[in-house]
Amino acid sequence: MGRTGEAPHPPPATINRVSGHATVHGHVFQAQHITVTVVGTRPAPEPTAPTAPTVPPASPPHPPGADDAPRPPARKAPARSRKEPGRKPPARVWGPVPIGSPPGKDRSEPAPVHQPLILDDALVVRTGTQLHLLDSRDGHRRPLVTTGTGSGPLLGAGHLCFQGLNREINTVELRTGRRHRWSPRLSLHEGRTSVSGGTVLTVGPDGLVVAMDLRRRDRLWTMTEMDCHIVSAPRTTAGHVVALGARASGTGRVPDRVAGLHEEDGSGHWLYPTDAPLSELWSVSAGTVHVIETAPPRLRLHAIDAATGSERWISAWFEGAPADLTVAGGTVFLRTQDRHLHAVAAEDGRTRWSAPDITHPPTVAEGRVLLVENATTLAAVEPATGHDMWPRRPKKGTLLVAPFVTAGAVHTIGHTGLTTRNAATGRALGPPYPMSLSPDGDGVPALVGGVLCFTNARREVEAVSLG
Repeated sequence: MGRTGEAPHPPPATINRVSGHATVHGHVFQAQHITVTVVGTRPAPEPTAPTAPTVPPASPPHPPGADDAPRPPARKAPARSRKEPGRKPPARVWGPVPIGSPPGKDRSEPAPVHQPLILDDALVVRTGTQLHLLDSRDGHRRPLVTTGTGSGPLLGAGHLCFQGLNREINTVELRTGRRHRWSPRLSLHEGRTSVSGGTVLTVGPDGLVVAMDLRRRDRLWTMTEMDCHIVSAPRTTAGHVVALGARASGTGRVPDRVAGLHEEDGSGHWLYPTDAPLSELWSVSAGTVHVIETAPPRLRLHAIDAATGSERWISAWFEGAPADLTVAGGTVFLRTQDRHLHAVAAEDGRTRWSAPDITHPPTVAEGRVLLVENATTLAAVEPATGHDMWPRRPKKGTLLVAPFVTAGAVHTIGHTGLTTRNAATGRALGPPYPMSLSPDGDGVPALVGGVLCFTNARREVEAVSLG
């Protein structure tokens, strides 16, 4: 018998081993094939004043009854995902669409399947002398075009321009599929033809530039004779047509000057001669022509005003042979064949910084320069100083092409697939997406509206949404 004011101890739990039931404090538990033993007492409640009403707690603790629902087991907090909110992982949009015979299926040596070119809603994939036309939205195949040479096609104003079997310029309207044979007769010289808007600029055998209307297929003008034989594809900027040229009386047609023509009538405007031969790599950007003067084993950059032909600056000499030239973000990037990158200020030609072992052309986007070192490490540096903007990211396997950028993300393609990274930190946003690139063709994958279109190692074309 307990003391005054204390509640008596409750009786111990009773176990019914025969029926498999247990009775604890008046509640019944199911305990089939389990022996249950309950030991202990229930503490007495605190005494309360007789005048104060007893208010039960919102959720009084008590053993569950027979009608109570089972409680779910405790769950661990989910691991923090590297995927950014609202960003979907890469996913296939359409494909694969076979283009040529798969490797090993053709007894003869198959022609390389190149990476696609894109214009509006059309993809153009070149293999040998054939051009395959695909709809970029769903991969639907369009009529096949056979060309007269294995040179790449030109795209402009909704037309595909190429050299036909008759060795003359032919065009295909991509919207309707209509083919046109040009008149008057004009050959399409590989490496000496370009398209600017609705105008085709090509160089004839006499070294003169000819401008043709792409839609009407008639001649607009022919370049007036200058002391210059044009040897490159013409380009347009600042109301002028600019091209590399050689002395008309020279042999070998090695470029050693730059010519500027009036865009409206092709009349000669200016010539910019150089002391040494010029590399075939050159660039036109924001009214400035950048050319590379070569005096092996050295080279230097020239910046020329496209409107007047006057010299803006000449850089210091660099060692090596040129590999590629990129102008972006107020900086001229010159990479040599020994994989050394030089960053030159676009306003005065001063060298800002240099970097060794750069295996792909730089990518400039969103205020950073993306570099690939030794084909395995991705770096992001400041354009003006070359200082790292986030830790360098080594990659398993080889990076096959230069990185490319979409909104807030950096993408790289290597032997392990497509990797997407946060552009601000360089951290991978998930595991690589499995994909491959054709090893025997040239060019880079086409990117349009956040969709990557590429030719894979099985000679197929696929489209992947980058999220």
